[in-house]
Amino acid sequence: MSVLLTGATGFLGCRLLRELLAHGQDEVIVLGRGTPEDLRHRVEAAVRWLRTPPLTPDALAAVRYVSGDLTRPGLGLRPAERAQLTGNLSALWHCAALLQLGSDPAPLHLANVVGTRRILDLADEAPEARLLHVSTAYVAGRRASGVVMEDDLLHTAGFQVPYEESKHTAERLVHAWAQRGERAVTVFRPSLLVTDRPVPDGLPSQPADAMLRPLERHLGSWAKQVSPVRGLLHRPRGEVDRPRAMHLGVTGDPQGSLNMLQADYAAHAMVRAATRLTPTPGVRTLHVTHPHNVLFATAVAALRTRFPDLTVTMTEQLSRPTLLERQAARLAEASLLAYSTHRRTYDRTNLIAALDGLPDPAPVDESYLSRAFGRAEVPVAG
Repeated sequence: MSVLLTGATGFLGCRLLRELLAHGQDEVIVLGRGTPEDLRHRVEAAVRWLRTPPLTPDALAAVRYVSGDLTRPGLGLRPAERAQLTGNLSALWHCAALLQLGSDPAPLHLANVVGTRRILDLADEAPEARLLHVSTAYVAGRRASGVVMEDDLLHTAGFQVPYEESKHTAERLVHAWAQRGERAVTVFRPSLLVTDRPVPDGLPSQPADAMLRPLERHLGSWAKQVSPVRGLLHRPRGEVDRPRAMHLGVTGDPQGSLNMLQADYAAHAMVRAATRLTPTPGVRTLHVTHPHNVLFATAVAALRTRFPDLTVTMTEQLSRPTLLERQAARLAEASLLAYSTHRRTYDRTNLIAALDGLPDPAPVDESYLSRAFGRAEVPVAG
């Protein structure tokens, strides 16, 4: 039997592929944009860079690459190609998504909502296959406190960014599809996934890095005018004569927290859960989250790895913000600062039951995040 996987060129998807191969999957069909040869090159570079789980030397021979695009009608597949894909499917993992914060909602809706609808249409042609849909814990939107239950799918609090709303709408589509066709669906909701191995250029970058880029670009625009900022970005490593430290105040909850989970653990947990769950009609949702949140102040402290002379202070209100602080506030939606008021936690009952004794992940602490926020200095392996 075959498994179809979308999103294998992404940060989580390449890890899911490696886990599926390590579990001895006979054939994994990778569906993605680009020619099959281009897909093979991108996917194999990512999978080989990962260290775990161990793979046999010929494991990647079990992967077949098919060109498809979530944004095109029918995924850009001809009827004969669709029949060939779905004829022997036991499972369909839908991991592909567009992740952009503070973005135009139109491309997000096309990729994440319409794209999911097209994957569901494909799943209709494989009636014996189970669907494993990768969503996000951030479908909880602006809900800043309390416990988010695994079967919650509320929109009353609104959404922080269009990405969250697109993933929420996609989940609603999945629920309606499962009910209408009495299909078995597992929805995985990972939190903010991280790795403490800085990812080299050319490989799938981690979401936390993408969230830091707006701040980096913003400081970069100031570097041409303000000498302390220039020093933050361009001071050679180990230089003794350091420029004057720069302070940046941001508005947020000093006791706010984020849920961050190691990406390798998340992929392992998801595939382990999928192998242990008995497919039954309906939707079962699992929060793939860490049992302990990270204080936002801890994440901010870890930024010293990236900006050694930048000190960030979080306060409930800035009485006299500087011009730089006012501009940083306008960029908050597209950075980690957007979540600085959160204190919510996540129910993990279904996840714990499905993992059947898998130990909890290691802590995500300041030391871990300092490594995660650093920059890769190793070349991409060939």
